[in-house]
Amino acid sequence: MNTDQEFELIKEFVNDEIGVFRKPSIKSKFNYNDSEHHASLKKQFLNSRNSKVKIIEPKTITDDALWEFIRLQKNLTKEKVREFAKYHKIAMSIETKLGTLLESFIYKYAKDHDWIWCSGNILQDIDFIKKDIKDKHNYNWIALQVKNSDNSENAASSRVRVGTNIVKWFRRLSKVKNKDNWSELIKIIKSDDKELIKNLCEKNYLKYLKN
Repeated sequence: MNTDQEFELIKEFVNDEIGVFRKPSIKSKFNYNDSEHHASLKKQFLNSRNSKVKIIEPKTITDDALWEFIRLQKNLTKEKVREFAKYHKIAMSIETKLGTLLESFIYKYAKDHDWIWCSGNILQDIDFIKKDIKDKHNYNWIALQVKNSDNSENAASSRVRVGTNIVKWFRRLSKVKNKDNWSELIKIIKSDDKELIKNLCEKNYLKYLKN
């Protein structure tokens, strides 16, 4: 399946009223779900797959009161606190970008099982979809939301799944050391695929990030 075919299926998914596209900005000159909106979304959809992740220190101003409190509590030097603050900002800024890399890694193997990566955040609260065809006249849609960790979202963002069939998967458990959740993702994608079991794992994901 090529990207044109994938995007057409995403449009079908929305037209079946299972999911919704990201709404155009207030300044946009087009309307929701019209041809110009589709063209804009498709550009995002394609560009997101080709973008490179760069580590850039954010220009946000550090909260001096916060770091002064930490310095006093932990008896740190001002130089050490400045260093910690710098890398904390970088870590926070890269978190969202790592989410895109995680989705990219999953897509590398899930696409062989007809899963479509809704890259560019073009769908609201959905990262992957699959049209599960039973026969010529019957099919079901499966929607998947991917998170880096089991504590990656707040109560407000988790409420979007209430009353929907969106499946949530997270990569790691935040309170269990050296414990990942790849086996659950394999069950969602295709549980009996030996190649999938071999490839979708933490070791390969970390190797993917290095490359």
